[in-house]
Amino acid sequence: MRRSVCAALALLTLVAATRTAGARTAGDPTPTLYRLNQGSTYEQGCFGPCLCPVLVDAPVKGTFELTPTGSDGLFNTYAVTDVNWVVPIDGTDTIVSGSGTFRIGGEFALQQQLSLDLQVGGGKAEHFDSGLVTGPAPFPNLKVTISMNGQTCFDTVFQLSASPVPRDQIRYYSLRPDSTFQRGCFGACDCAIGQPERIAGTFALVPLEATTRPREFAVVDVSWEVSDTSDTVPVSGFGTYKIVGQSAAEQELSLLLQVGDEEPLHFDSGLVPVGGNFPAIDIRISVSGAICYDTVIDVHAQPHKRPHQLD
Repeated sequence: MRRSVCAALALLTLVAATRTAGARTAGDPTPTLYRLNQGSTYEQGCFGPCLCPVLVDAPVKGTFELTPTGSDGLFNTYAVTDVNWVVPIDGTDTIVSGSGTFRIGGEFALQQQLSLDLQVGGGKAEHFDSGLVTGPAPFPNLKVTISMNGQTCFDTVFQLSASPVPRDQIRYYSLRPDSTFQRGCFGACDCAIGQPERIAGTFALVPLEATTRPREFAVVDVSWEVSDTSDTVPVSGFGTYKIVGQSAAEQELSLLLQVGDEEPLHFDSGLVPVGGNFPAIDIRISVSGAICYDTVIDVHAQPHKRPHQLD
């Protein structure tokens, strides 16, 4: 009996301490950038009690942001935004994007719940939820499984492990003055092509590999503006950048961008020569490969200091 009472008191003390620490975090609306850890997976197929195979079992990489939104007395709540994940499915990198909520707390035990509306590739957005479960990872680290159908019979499941990204691992970039935005007809199509317009702004790279020379990065916090003689149009989004080949001979930039009030569009460079300039990035991205009517962005970017260090 005495041993049980002591264990219960210890658990209550732990929950109270976590609530206190979380409440301080919840009072600060600054978003925290998270990165998926190695071991995060995407699975699609059959789960118990149904008898059929798991059709897809692949690693998932990427980032998201967690922003405190307050507390309901028992749980600290957070907004999950800018889900920026990549899953290799059938040999093709598939983009996963979306948003949702996260809560952590509880009355007698530390519990968590992650709820996300995710779009996998070009499919429609689907709701994924962990349910309210005991958290195995000490916050602010996250370890949780979300699924569409509670891992029953045919389902799609993300097993996620994530941690905040250390500030010194975020590489800040700014577009150089020769970057341009152009919309109109390209190639053999017979229609007018718009004049190149200046595009300026910043973004950041986050390495997705735990190596001294990473070649795969998440692109986060894209904050650009297209300017002409009469107006400016914001461009925002996120994506990935990678360097491939034994001698780092090729690069690819893939971004999900919203131009003004338009629906987000997928811009991609395909695999093109690096040119030996990295960490500078010089690359052209487009929606349809600069064929007929298209939007083309010539990205010329240079690393810069952290925002608070800029003059």
